[in-house]
Amino acid sequence: MSSDAANADSVQFRPERTNILAAVLMIAIALLAVGAAPLYLFWVLLIPAAFLFWVLRARTTVGERGVDIQYAFRGSRSVGWDRLAGIGFKGSRALLTTKDGRKYPMPGITFNSLPELSEASRGRIPDVLTSAREAADDKVTIIRRDGEQILITKEEYAARQAEREATAGSHNGESENRPAKNNPDNTDTSRSSQ
Repeated sequence: MSSDAANADSVQFRPERTNILAAVLMIAIALLAVGAAPLYLFWVLLIPAAFLFWVLRARTTVGERGVDIQYAFRGSRSVGWDRLAGIGFKGSRALLTTKDGRKYPMPGITFNSLPELSEASRGRIPDVLTSAREAADDKVTIIRRDGEQILITKEEYAARQAEREATAGSHNGESENRPAKNNPDNTDTSRSSQ
């Protein structure tokens, strides 16, 4: 397979391009500071320039052979699928972990990019974000007055409501079929997570 065909199957993840606007604003602010004492403060312009260089150069490429990480200020790394142990997050940083325990920051990868990362890796990196959303689709969220939230299935919620109505009807001396909508002991409100 030619290198062009291999590159066509790979997907690149880069830092957000809105960071370029932030770098331009930092340069403008730095110019104001440098204008006050150019002989002493010229170096202040290096900070936004380095940030702009990082935004334009850093990237993570996911392809058939594995994950290639290109950093702005250090050497690139290449990790094959057979060496990959997993992906983790520490704060907002995505970290690739190899089977020998080494961790490499992955520029351009965020928690929200997991679906695209899973698709680019053809399922080798699992998409826990979408699977969690799908698991919560058929659930009901119960929010208690103290702010505690409970996620239960719709069947569990129906059984809970039936039990509450039966309990409220027997306490009030009423029939069990009457709903307990005006029950002051009702400690939670519910909403579907959809």
